[in-house]
Order: sequence, then C-alpha cells, then structure tokens
Amino acid sequence: MNLPYCDYPQMKPNASFRFKCQHCGSCCKHVGNSVMVESLDLFRMAKFFHTDMATVAERYTEAVLLDWGVPVLMLKTVSPDDACIFLRDNLCSIQSGAKPRACRLYPLSVGPDEKLKDFLIFNVSGKHQHHFTGRQYRAQDWVDAHFGSVDQAYIRTEYKAMRECGFILRQIPRERENDVMFQMLRWRYIEYDKNRTFMTQFKRNMEILKQELKRIKGGH
Repeated sequence: MNLPYCDYPQMKPNASFRFKCQHCGSCCKHVGNSVMVESLDLFRMAKFFHTDMATVAERYTEAVLLDWGVPVLMLKTVSPDDACIFLRDNLCSIQSGAKPRACRLYPLSVGPDEKLKDFLIFNVSGKHQHHFTGRQYRAQDWVDAHFGSVDQAYIRTEYKAMRECGFILRQIPRERENDVMFQMLRWRYIEYDKNRTFMTQFKRNMEILKQELKRIKGGH
C-alpha cells in the first residue's frame, strides 16, 4: 500500500504550529468521498451507537472502489454543502469517542514509513489556514495526544496485510472482482463483535482475508 499523503507537506516531529478550532464547520464541509473510515473507526462507532458494524457502515458510510475493485469506506455527506453526516450546528456530533482518525488528527495526519516502523507526520490542512491561530503545538505532541497505541498497532497491521493482499490480488483474474470486493468488505469491516478486543479480531480477519483471496485466485 502506497502512502496516501505524498501530496501533502511532511512535518518534522519537533516542528511547531498554531491551531484553534473556530467552530465554523468549514473543515467538515465539501468533504464528499474524502474522509476515510477505517476498520478501527467503524468499530468505535459501533460501540458509540450500541449497534453492529454492518449497521454503522450502511447508515453512515459509502464504499468507494480503488484500483482492482478494492473498497474503502468514506463518510457519507449531506446537504448542498456536501457536509459530513455527523455535522450538527457546525459541531461534530460524535466528538466524544467515535471521531474517525482523519478527523481526530486534523490538521495533521500520519502514515507509516516504508518499513512500517516509524510514523511520518503530514500537514493536511489545505486551504483552511484561518484555523492557524491560538495555542502553539509541537507536531509530535499533537500526534501523541490523538494517535494512541491501538491506532498505531492497527495501522501497522493494516498496511502489512494490504501489501500481502496486493501481491495476491495481482494474480486474480479481473472477472473475479466482485468476489474480491465481497471478501474485502466482509473481513475488513463487518465480521466483528464490538464486545471483544478489536486488534485480536482484526489480526484474525486479515489472515482469513488472505486465505479467501488465495481461494479466489485458485478459482474456487
């Protein structure tokens, strides 16, 4: 899996920036097909809404296909402003405990290096420069406060698994694309018990997904 942040400026861990949320909602508008909901995000939303991951995925996300029919989930948007489905009166209605990683880390984001060992920091604020007032933060401190050990373990496991899956995918005939999409959605986003530990289930699911892709490759 290639880093999706290559078009954004990278920041050094000790770099500083100023940031203050203006409660204007501008960073939550015009975001159609741009806020990814990862497996861990969906799991936290399921716990927040006291329901299962399939229900959360259906109500609040939509699948977008990447190359070779690989689906990722994006937050749904509403209104002419193409606003995040969770935006209420310019405030996030899932602020306490269920915000996707992309939103929690804003105006920064992180991605693993090529060895999946360290995390690189990126400034993804784009045009919303009016936020850069108020308190001064150190980039690494911001990341540490919004990107915990479970998030780090998840990202490393996710990127490693997707690299391995990508190798298998390149050997699968194009006519099996729908089978690939079904298995990707099922094992990355659906087959979880919200009352059990996420990472144990995620690691299991990634192993099952690789086996399912090998089965598709073999024509079964």
